[in-house]
Amino acid sequence: MNANAAVIPPPVENPIQHVFVLMLENRSFDHLFALSEIPGINVATSKDTNTYGGMVYAFGDGAPVQMPADPAHEFTDVLEQLCGAGVPYQRGQAYPPVNNSGFVSNYATAKDEGAPAQPNEAGEIMRGADIRTQSPALYQLATEFVLCDSWHSSLPGPTWPNRYFLHGASSAGLDHSPTSAEMSEWECVDGFPYPKGSIFDVLGKGNYRIYQDDCGSALGRVPQVASIRGISFFDIDDLSHFENDLAGGYTARYTFIEPGYGDIVHDTYEGGSSQHPMDGLSGGDQLVARVYNAIRKSPLWENSLLVILYDEHGGFYDSAKPGKAVSPNDGADPSLNTNGFLFDVYGVRVPAIVVSPWVARGHVDHTAYDHSSVLATIERLFKLPALTDRDKHANDLLSLITTTCRADCPQGIGS
Repeated sequence: MNANAAVIPPPVENPIQHVFVLMLENRSFDHLFALSEIPGINVATSKDTNTYGGMVYAFGDGAPVQMPADPAHEFTDVLEQLCGAGVPYQRGQAYPPVNNSGFVSNYATAKDEGAPAQPNEAGEIMRGADIRTQSPALYQLATEFVLCDSWHSSLPGPTWPNRYFLHGASSAGLDHSPTSAEMSEWECVDGFPYPKGSIFDVLGKGNYRIYQDDCGSALGRVPQVASIRGISFFDIDDLSHFENDLAGGYTARYTFIEPGYGDIVHDTYEGGSSQHPMDGLSGGDQLVARVYNAIRKSPLWENSLLVILYDEHGGFYDSAKPGKAVSPNDGADPSLNTNGFLFDVYGVRVPAIVVSPWVARGHVDHTAYDHSSVLATIERLFKLPALTDRDKHANDLLSLITTTCRADCPQGIGS
């Protein structure tokens, strides 16, 4: 352990001593799980529709392995998806009423992620995947452990600010994908500035580890977490070392794992493990199995909690309406808030699975969560202060911990 690390004692009367988080990207809950036939989950049916161009598009099966066009998910795109085409957002005002009616219209017309879908492809955004065959490791974990069906992204917007919420219960006002200049400054100069710091600052060096998947395309090995002030590329290890690290005196209380993003240079995202819509599900499913298997066979298994979740919905249809959220109220500089968003409503629902030998088998949890719930869990488990009002008031995962350590957990998953 680093000599400057804070000493965090094991939690009192709680078996969980190590929290692991794997965050994938750009999939909605309905897109992955509505067709899973897992009992007890709240999901879309064929009665859930969008209308566009005089045609009615119902939610159904048959999602392509790779989407023909990259669905948009910037703040204004999600506004259309949730509230309908042409609905404006007034700066500093409440979010408009949500009816989930604009997913097809946005997919058919938005150009934020490149060319929009062809007219005959507009309905693809309403199709669900068969997770049982397309992502079997994820499906197995969802049925063997706890599946959360009311976990929302932290704001109705894109990847970067939602990932920042996981690390700091705030995006410091950022409500859009950063510009090239902003990314260069944060990654190479000064780091992304949380007004109240990040979870890594609170934990202190030695109490956390960060890994990125090093399989697949080298063009996507650019960890977003390295843009945070206080975190550098040198703090991030290759996942190829993960299994051996766990086997030998692993002391980190919190471990964050980032996927590989595939070919981001040419905007194809192919060869990654994030489950990006342009790449498909198989690479990410292999990553899920790899992470689970490493923890399962390690000495830490009986003291572990693994959370697998997604940064945001990636433009895919979801039938659940986001609820009201607590604003971070962390004094963020308004310069990053291009839309005047109040951060008082969650984003679209995303998949989340909680894995531990201390959680019930096949349980569906309907509790409202967002990414700050991970921070609330870590903070309350290890007696750390909250970073912002968002994680201070967030629901944590500790109520899922039972009094019995299961002996029936899968020894390994995947091929």
